[in-house]
Amino acid sequence: MRFFLITLLVLLILILVVFGIYILIGYFTFRFVLSRNGKFKKGIELRSRNALENQPEISEYFSDNFQKLEIESNDGLKLYGYYKDNGKNKLAILVHGYGGDHFDMYSYAKIFEQRDYDIFAPDLRAHGISEGGIISMGLYEHYDLIKWIEKMLSIKNNYKIVLFGVSMGASSVCMTLGEKLSNNVVCAIEDCGYDNANNQLKYIYSKTKLAKFFYKIFYDYTKKTKGIDLKAVDVPEKLKKAKVPVLFIHGEKDNFVPTEMVYKLYECLPENRRQLYIAKEATHTKSIDVNEKEYKIILNKFLDKYCM
Repeated sequence: MRFFLITLLVLLILILVVFGIYILIGYFTFRFVLSRNGKFKKGIELRSRNALENQPEISEYFSDNFQKLEIESNDGLKLYGYYKDNGKNKLAILVHGYGGDHFDMYSYAKIFEQRDYDIFAPDLRAHGISEGGIISMGLYEHYDLIKWIEKMLSIKNNYKIVLFGVSMGASSVCMTLGEKLSNNVVCAIEDCGYDNANNQLKYIYSKTKLAKFFYKIFYDYTKKTKGIDLKAVDVPEKLKKAKVPVLFIHGEKDNFVPTEMVYKLYECLPENRRQLYIAKEATHTKSIDVNEKEYKIILNKFLDKYCM
């Protein structure tokens, strides 16, 4: 009897230790990837900050005639964005990617300004100066974008709106298109977005050893403790409901968001409402840098056709 009790106690301790290890792995892998202060995000932020320091014209641009706007998200977060009223009736909403902020949208803002657009660039939740401790890879961010659209239409109700996103911002834009939107949203441009948050993060994990083991724990922890089911960030499923034309852009040599993902997005829309541009030799988010002239030609032709 005593031996049985000791054996049972040892088994219970082992179970608790294994469970504890499981929770710790889930906690730390979640913090590394989807926390506001996670090391993975901080690494990307550092590169963006260094680029900003080397290009003072970017911070100067956003401090010149830009107004800081605020909304409250559906879950009570204060979110901020930067708005430039050029006195036009067309608006470009420019959405940055994972680890970025509104400063990252400088090059794109300049293109739209040259076409006589007003500019709005939000800081997504858990990015920039917006509140939030968790990145949901588009699950909540796309609802935030809907609120921003409503905010901008409260400023000018006759706006023709173009949604433009890069990387996670691109996927968030595509998710937004699947919701019921105002007819003021006339077209969208997505640059190097992923097809599904689960597929994307699994791909990132696949570059490390023990990837399958760690990813399974990370996924389960994120779903059960944070209420974020990464598989539910199903961009094609949302995009199939889109009513507006979309320009899909992707780098030919993107090794962060695999290039094949763009084809899954592209196939969601009928031929008369889709256009695809694969930028030769471009890696992730670098399509505009590798061939700026061609990038602008493609984008301008799309806008000429669908937005004027």
